[in-house]
Amino acid sequence: MNEWFLYGVLSLLPIAAYSGYRLGRKQRKDSKSSGSGLSSNYIKGLNYLLNEQADKAVDTFIDLLTVDTDTVETHLALGNLFRKRGEVDRAIRLHQNLIARPQLSSDDRNTALYQLGLDYNAVGMYDRAISLFTELLDDPEHKSESLHQLLNIYQLTKDWDQAAKVAEQLQSSMGEEQSKPLAHFYCELADQKRSEGDIKAALANLKKALSINPDSVRVSILQGDIYLQQKSFKQAINSYQRILKQDIAFLPEALPKIAEAYTEQKDPKGYKQFLNESLEQDAGVSVLIELSKLIQREKDDKAAAMLIGHYLQEKPSLKGLHRLIALHIEHAQESAKPSLQLLDDIVVKLLLRKPRYECQNCGFQTKAIYWQCPSCKEWSSVKPIKGIEGE
Repeated sequence: MNEWFLYGVLSLLPIAAYSGYRLGRKQRKDSKSSGSGLSSNYIKGLNYLLNEQADKAVDTFIDLLTVDTDTVETHLALGNLFRKRGEVDRAIRLHQNLIARPQLSSDDRNTALYQLGLDYNAVGMYDRAISLFTELLDDPEHKSESLHQLLNIYQLTKDWDQAAKVAEQLQSSMGEEQSKPLAHFYCELADQKRSEGDIKAALANLKKALSINPDSVRVSILQGDIYLQQKSFKQAINSYQRILKQDIAFLPEALPKIAEAYTEQKDPKGYKQFLNESLEQDAGVSVLIELSKLIQREKDDKAAAMLIGHYLQEKPSLKGLHRLIALHIEHAQESAKPSLQLLDDIVVKLLLRKPRYECQNCGFQTKAIYWQCPSCKEWSSVKPIKGIEGE
């Protein structure tokens, strides 16, 4: 038996003894042989405990606990203990037993309902959990925590429409800031509508998301993608360009699509100007590499290499070094090529091993972008890594 669980069982003994005594008194006949008044079930429970039969001991003590003002907290604490141990079936039985007692006060009943909702949630019985948490929205003491539980369930089940409604309720009635997650919920809805071919509804959801959170990079990327798909290239460019003011660190995410939009517009000068302006705002090495490709086509490898070399002197970057080596290796002497190739191979291996993104909330690192951190579940917390190993 786990030591901490043993303490939990032992904590039941005083109350179980009291309940056993009361039960014994009720069952006592008018005889002097009644002894201490403890029931035989209490003795049986002690016997189970002494023989390290914890499961049977706990079940026996639960049966002995009479539900009154003295024991409700014990029931609730024990139910929480069961749920944390993964014995949710026991927690459910205990909380259902509490709720069924007619003498239970409304406050204690609502607390038991909330705990039962947590039990159902723990085993994936989301419909039942939603029903209980929704019922508790009329209770001021449990409204906030019930809304948060509903929000978690709707996110887990990807019911973004309901998630948005709950988040709006948290913001309006509880005064909790929800603009970041709300914008993402409408982005998720836009993604769904886009996959269904309903472009009008997708754009409407993105418009609402942008009104809720004007700093949402995700809105700009999704909006730009839809306009690009619809061959509305000017509108696509306008959407992508918002990223410069929202969070320029995410610009590399949209860079290939921005290049496509300018190409379709037959506007290479506009694209070059955009890259230069972005670089002036410290957009990162990916923008530098893209600009170097334009310089390489307009002039030659040497001019492109000079551009990157000057940049790397102030802001060292593995990605920049990889591009610089590629520009030099073709023009290097045959004796130097193997060494340059070896160096390039090492740089590539380092880049492949390193994560590209990091959660600013919990430190989770990943090679793929996530709008919601898989570790801490925070929205908009995963950002591109900057510096020598990133942008």
